[in-house]
Amino acid sequence: MLWLFIILLSYNPQTVVVPPFKHTFGFYRASKYYLQLFLGPDYDYDDPQGIAAVKLHELDDPKTRKDDDELAVFAVNSGAGQIVYNIGLTSIKVYGDENMFSEPKGIAANADGSIAVADFGNRRIVKLKYHKDGIREVGEIPIPGRPFDVCFDSDNNLYVTDFDSSKVYVFSSTDSLMLSFGITGRAYGEIYQPMGIEVIDARDPYNCHKDDYIVVTDNFGMRLSKFSRRGRFLGSIQNFELGLVDAYFLYVAVDYYGSIYITDEVNNQIHKFDRKLHYIISVGRTGTSQGEFLSPRGIAIWRRYGQVFISEKQGGQYLWLAADGFVVGCFPRQFSKIRPGTTLAIYITDEARVYITIMNQQGEKIRDFIDGIRRSPGEYLVVWDGLDNDNKLVPPGDYEFNIRLQGLKGHGRRIRKIIKAGVTCIAS
Repeated sequence: MLWLFIILLSYNPQTVVVPPFKHTFGFYRASKYYLQLFLGPDYDYDDPQGIAAVKLHELDDPKTRKDDDELAVFAVNSGAGQIVYNIGLTSIKVYGDENMFSEPKGIAANADGSIAVADFGNRRIVKLKYHKDGIREVGEIPIPGRPFDVCFDSDNNLYVTDFDSSKVYVFSSTDSLMLSFGITGRAYGEIYQPMGIEVIDARDPYNCHKDDYIVVTDNFGMRLSKFSRRGRFLGSIQNFELGLVDAYFLYVAVDYYGSIYITDEVNNQIHKFDRKLHYIISVGRTGTSQGEFLSPRGIAIWRRYGQVFISEKQGGQYLWLAADGFVVGCFPRQFSKIRPGTTLAIYITDEARVYITIMNQQGEKIRDFIDGIRRSPGEYLVVWDGLDNDNKLVPPGDYEFNIRLQGLKGHGRRIRKIIKAGVTCIAS
């Protein structure tokens, strides 16, 4: 009889990672002191909120692709009534003050340079325009209650959450009201004091599955709900379904594969769900080191390359989406020559191609097991029959599953994750 003992060597999987050093030279986190270095020692980074990232048509050189990932980032510094922006990730500037904005929250921007700001305290959406290195105000949309967050779809329709009225409004590119929906309440299918909002529509060029839906956080930050773009309720998930006693789901983003990410400033984490609201993973812990957050607020994902921008209480982070995972286990833990075989359970955090080889204790490859099979986030099973490449049952000894994950989209393709799990076979 052969006994299998699984030794797990990777227990802390991620789904957002620090970019390689050569891409950022190690500068992936902007602290309050870093911002003061650029904006002056008197600059006050006070109550950051929403954040948006976009590739501006104005800055695009159609003759080259080398600038395709050079984005414009717009972030809300709510306590000071300001928009902090960085064009092409080269310089930081500020627009506005407390005389213009009152407790601004969410922000959205599109490739034409149009910007929408949820001016929470003034009960309006402020419309701005970026052009030739500057921002100017071009209009406003009054809101019955206090708007919390905004987002654009690919047709430049604007989606707004109204915190007071517990409604979602949809305005056309000419500011006419196209749709409003929401039954006020805390029950299943209702909306109560909505906050973060994001949309992905079938016309979006960076939309793998041609998804068409809206996601909203509400109910004191304890619920994430999904609606069709016509306002039909599609499902929701509560904080306790993640095993969280307390949470504050705030802002939300959607990636190329339709996976949903929400910031949680109570637990200092980013929670990830697939396009059907199935929970995938929570990443982050309290702190300022890699993989840590301090009260994360706004989140934006550039779907083409998987770039992630997160605003925090005292700064922000620039990260990449990437595939990661771990070995859940190997079942059964014993097999014999009469009934050989065991099932390896693997959990991955993002769309990836999976490669698995089996090595013996001398470091020699004895089995090409899996070669580039594509898998979505979640758990899946693979069966090893206990045979080597010569179709012979392996002898007693120590073996190692060498599992390589390769992301499929954008910058994530540059990051390869290796997971190793040891297997010991002992004759008895």
